[in-house]
Amino acid sequence: MIYNEEFLGLLAKDRVIGDFPPFNNGNINEVEIYIKTIIGRLKDNYQIIVEPDYTYYGSGFASYISVKISKKDKSDTRTTHEKNRVTEWTQGLLLYVSNLAPYWYYGASDWTVSTENGKYVGGSAEFLGPDSINDIDYELWKTEIEKIKILFHQFRYNLLTKEELEKQVGFDLSIRTVLADKPYKVFDFFFHWED
Repeated sequence: MIYNEEFLGLLAKDRVIGDFPPFNNGNINEVEIYIKTIIGRLKDNYQIIVEPDYTYYGSGFASYISVKISKKDKSDTRTTHEKNRVTEWTQGLLLYVSNLAPYWYYGASDWTVSTENGKYVGGSAEFLGPDSINDIDYELWKTEIEKIKILFHQFRYNLLTKEELEKQVGFDLSIRTVLADKPYKVFDFFFHWED
C-alpha cells in the first residue's frame, strides 16, 4: 500500500483515522479502550505473558501501545545469578499497536530485568524498528505469532509489512518524536513517541 501525504500528515499530527468504530469517531480514548479489549483477548493465551504499556513509557505521548510478549515457561529467557542479584534476559516479541489508525507491527525484542534480594533494581529494553521482524526466532514463536495475527485480523487491525515501513518519505512533514530524524520512514509516522 502507498501512503499519501494527507494520510501521513494526519498521523504526524496525532489524528485518529479510520472508517469503522472507534476510529471513525476520532477519539483516541475510545481507540485505547478498543486496544485494551484486544490485549485482554491476547492474555487469554495462558502460555504467554502479555505486558502492555498504556503510559507511553511513563511520559509524553506515543502514537502506539507497546506490548511485550514472553513465554510463561521461560523458554525465551536466560537467568544469571551473581551474589544477591538475579538478571533475566528475555528474547521475546514486541508489538506496536497504533492508537491512531487500525495498523500494527511486531518484531523480536530483548529486555532485561534485574533484582537484588527480590527487589527490582534495573532493566533495559529495545525499541522496535522495521528490521526487528528479521530477528524473530520463528521456531520458538511460530504458533503464538499465528494466533496473534488471527486475533488482530478479527479486530480489523492491518499488519504492516517491513517493506512498507522502511520506505523513506519524500514529503516535507514533521513529526514530534525523539525516536527518529529526517528523512523519515513510513514507520516513523505510524510509530512515534515524544517524551
